Amino acid sequence: MASVTVVSALIGTSFTSDLTRPLAVLASAATGGMIGCLIALFEIAARASVAAPLRRAPFWLAFLIRAGLYTSIIFGVGRFMRYATHDEEKLAAAVDIDIVSALLVAVAFNFAFALRRLIGPRPFFALLTGRYHRPRREDHVVLFLDLLGSTTLAERIGDAAFLSFLDRVYSDMSDTILEAGGEIYRYVGDEIIITWRLDEPQSAKALTCLIEIRRLLAARGDHYRKTYGAEPRFRAGMHAGPLMVGEIGDMKREIILLGDTMNTAARIEDACRTFGRLTILSASALAAVSPLPPGLAAEPLGEIPLRGKTAALELYAVEAG
Repeated sequence: MASVTVVSALIGTSFTSDLTRPLAVLASAATGGMIGCLIALFEIAARASVAAPLRRAPFWLAFLIRAGLYTSIIFGVGRFMRYATHDEEKLAAAVDIDIVSALLVAVAFNFAFALRRLIGPRPFFALLTGRYHRPRREDHVVLFLDLLGSTTLAERIGDAAFLSFLDRVYSDMSDTILEAGGEIYRYVGDEIIITWRLDEPQSAKALTCLIEIRRLLAARGDHYRKTYGAEPRFRAGMHAGPLMVGEIGDMKREIILLGDTMNTAARIEDACRTFGRLTILSASALAAVSPLPPGLAAEPLGEIPLRGKTAALELYAVEAG
C-alpha cells in the first residue's frame, strides 16, 4: 500500500504544468498520493472473500468494473482537490484532472495490474526489467503439491466440475502463498509447483506456507464437500538447490526454471506414495526451513534411491510431533 501511494504521489506531479511553483508541485503530489492510497485500499478490499466474485469474473468484465472504479477515484479526488484549493487559481489548476485523463490513467493502471495477475507478480517485473533475458543460476526451494484422489474425483463428478474444483482450490491458496513470499511457478493439472529464492529470508516460510494451506483448506472443508463431494488434500515434496532461470519462447514468452532440483522435488513428492507420508523433505530443504514450526518433527527416512537418479538422497518425513 505504501509503495503504491508513493509512486502515485510521484506520478501526480506530472499533472501540474508549472513545476517551478513548489505549492503547485506539492498539491499535485498530494493529489496523486490520495489517489494511490484509495486505490491501494481498494486492492486490499478486493482480496477479501466478499470480493471473490469480482476476482472470478470474466477478464473483460473485471477489467471494465475496475477501470470504472479507478476512473471514479481519480476524477473524484481531482475534483475534491480542485474545490479545496479554489482560492488559489493557479494552485487549483495544478490539480485539475479531467475525465478523459482520469480514464486514461485508470485504463493504464488496470492494464498493468491485469498483466501482473495473468503472468504473476515476480515474472511480470522480471520480464519488464529483463532480469532473466540472459539465463542465470539461482538457488531455490521447490515445493511440489499433488492432489490426493484426483483421478477418482474427476471420474465421479466429471471433467467440468473437477476443473471448477481445481480453480476454487488454487484460488483459495493464492493469498497464503503470496503472503509467505512464494511464487506460483506452474499448474500441472492436479499439481501445483511453488518456489522461493533461497537468498530471500521468506524462503524459510516454505514449510509454514504448506501448513497454512492445509489449515485453510481444512477450514473450508464443509464448503468443498457440499459443492464437490470431496475435501482437497495434498501430498508434498520439497527440495532446495540450484536452478537455471531464463526467458524462453517468442509469441508466448515465459520464465522457466530448469535443473536437477526441479526434477528431484518431483521425485520426492512421488516418494510420499511409497512411504505412505503426506510431507517429505530433502536434507537441503529441511536445512532451508529450519527451525521447524512448533508442533512439527522431522523423522529421518534414510538415504533413499529415487526414480531416475543415480545417487540416493537423504529424506525426512515431517509430521506433527
